[in-house]
Amino acid sequence: MCSNTNSNNNNNNKPSSSGSAHSSSPAHGRTPSNNRKGKDRSVSFSSNTRAPLPDPNSSSALEAALKILNVLQTLQQDVAQHESLFSTLNFSPILNSFNISSFNVNGLRHNSQIKIEQISNFFNLKHISFGGIVDTHLSPKQIHFLSKRLPNYTVFSSDIDNTRLIKSTGGVSLFIEKSLASHVQDFVSHSSRILSVDLYFKGNVKLRIFVIYIPPISDSKLRSDTIDLLLQLLVQTKQQNFYHAICGDFNMHLDTYYPVYFNRPSVASQRTYRLLHHLLSHGYEETIPVNASDSLGTFHRDDQITRIDYVWSCPMLKGFALTSYIFDAQDTCSSDHNPIITYFDDSLLVASIKVARAKQLQRRTRRIFKFDSVTTQQWESFSAHADSLCDVPPSTFSTWHINQQCEYLHSRIVKAANASLPSVTIGNQHTPTMPKDLEALTQHYRFLSRLLHSIRLLRKYPSTYYTRYERTWSTHFIRLHNIFHLYKKVIPSPPILPTSLSTCRQDGFNSLLDSLKTISSALHGLLLLKEKDFQDSSIRAKLDDRDNNFETDISSFIDSALSRARR
Repeated sequence: MCSNTNSNNNNNNKPSSSGSAHSSSPAHGRTPSNNRKGKDRSVSFSSNTRAPLPDPNSSSALEAALKILNVLQTLQQDVAQHESLFSTLNFSPILNSFNISSFNVNGLRHNSQIKIEQISNFFNLKHISFGGIVDTHLSPKQIHFLSKRLPNYTVFSSDIDNTRLIKSTGGVSLFIEKSLASHVQDFVSHSSRILSVDLYFKGNVKLRIFVIYIPPISDSKLRSDTIDLLLQLLVQTKQQNFYHAICGDFNMHLDTYYPVYFNRPSVASQRTYRLLHHLLSHGYEETIPVNASDSLGTFHRDDQITRIDYVWSCPMLKGFALTSYIFDAQDTCSSDHNPIITYFDDSLLVASIKVARAKQLQRRTRRIFKFDSVTTQQWESFSAHADSLCDVPPSTFSTWHINQQCEYLHSRIVKAANASLPSVTIGNQHTPTMPKDLEALTQHYRFLSRLLHSIRLLRKYPSTYYTRYERTWSTHFIRLHNIFHLYKKVIPSPPILPTSLSTCRQDGFNSLLDSLKTISSALHGLLLLKEKDFQDSSIRAKLDDRDNNFETDISSFIDSALSRARR
């Protein structure tokens, strides 16, 4: 990257992603999907299903018509099989998590029914919690009409800009899964390109999600105004103590900005980079997608593949970030963008509920049951005691109102638990922590992810290499060998690492990158197993394992009853 300002501006530019109505214009419009270089989107069928068109003068017109009908039926079956293959793909969601995604759809004004169906398939396939849709070109009323195709989601949309001087009308929307949409308290359309939605959860947890679309550099005035407005909103949001995330199309190349930010701070703080500089200098974090590569980004056109769509987390929220992933939609969607999905630990939304209940009752302490140390004998004693306390005849119990039934069962279950199950009294500020070995493994994996990203940048921009990197690498070299020692069971044959980064420049850092990928992959597999073990020790799993005779609804009720403070 050159040092002058004009060159810096160009590094943040891409072919216009405004998606204007004049989509055929090479200067401002999108390249139609069927004209993409090297891409063939047509569906091919076996040659034995094709038949020539009948001769109008043939005497066997009826027979020819029947043949054509058979061909059409075969084609219909083939298309149905392709659609079924896509619609039945069902990847299991990451347990105990929620996610935020961003997808630039290049406008929904044309082929709206097809595109909204593609969005619906994507949401269902990846179990999207909060889906940001960017550059819709539609008004809130029009989006609301299309959203009927997504019955499991509630949509919130920005206004659109109908000014003739503007190349694109903009339009951003946030689709929220129904179970989470009930927590929405407010939403604001700050402009046609910035939308914020506020959600309130028990325990005074406030979450604000921004969906943004920053115009390309060709609309310099609108781009500058949008950035200034977003910066102002971020400052206000931080002052209001919101957890917040910013998702959308930034039309900025973060990977090319990193070397400038770390090596040339005077250039990095220039007005051209003010948004990225603000985010990085104030502790925001963009979780690097685990599958990002030179051949897979969030934007693709012809031979250009870049990453300009992001999900940024504020300093408070980034501690809950788990991973990020680019969904390859090139063969299923007509947009020249790929969606990006970032996953978060859902303990953010549920961990403060018990603390809030205790504060509401003005209690400084609360009792929790130690389910991890419950023995089989203690559980059987608890079950028998609970049964003996429920002495009301079923005929009488069935005549009660549902609220009275729940209160009766709740009081008996808590009384039996207090008498039979081990418990401990803790302060209101106590929160469960993950095991130390899992926490250490998580930190080592995140370290490897950051190191991989740094080496990728060195491979992509070798001119940014400095001798001071050798001192940093010497520290990393020691830590990597400590990781080999700690996890020698999953890394039985650790790769040989170079003692100096300068020797890696000969092959463009490829060997080092392959070695780090091998280590990262091994740790990632172990991390998934450890997290699964940790999740299996949860209250719900304990209850299900201790008494398989309970039906699901009864088990859920007991779980809920035992987690509440005694009235």
